[in-house]
Amino acid sequence: MREIKFRAWVKEKKAIFEVILIDYVTKKVTYLLERVGHLLSIRDAKFNDVELMQYTGLKDKNNKEIYEGDILFESFGERYYKVVFENGGFRAEFKGDFDEHSFDLIDVVAQGCEIVGNIYENSELIKEVR
Repeated sequence: MREIKFRAWVKEKKAIFEVILIDYVTKKVTYLLERVGHLLSIRDAKFNDVELMQYTGLKDKNNKEIYEGDILFESFGERYYKVVFENGGFRAEFKGDFDEHSFDLIDVVAQGCEIVGNIYENSELIKEVR
């Protein structure tokens, strides 16, 4: 069975946190603010105040979990990719000289890519996804 989990970019805090609960009735996300030993500090945020990023089920060459919104670098083709969810699946997208291209994410992962950031915390890398 595939692992379904999310993380969230919390706009007010300008940071990414692990999502513990998504409540579709109250339209709130509960996220892990801090973990100290066995103590957890959690907070709630409204759907409008976060950007959810789903785990793709894949890991980069350093065994880091790849999420929607991550920016990957693939050294074979020396390209940066943005991870997107499109048409029911995860894709790796980049902009060529004249248009955009996207590949199945698993094909880019097979080339030995690594996570170098994400679209929220590393906006300077977005221009590299050219």
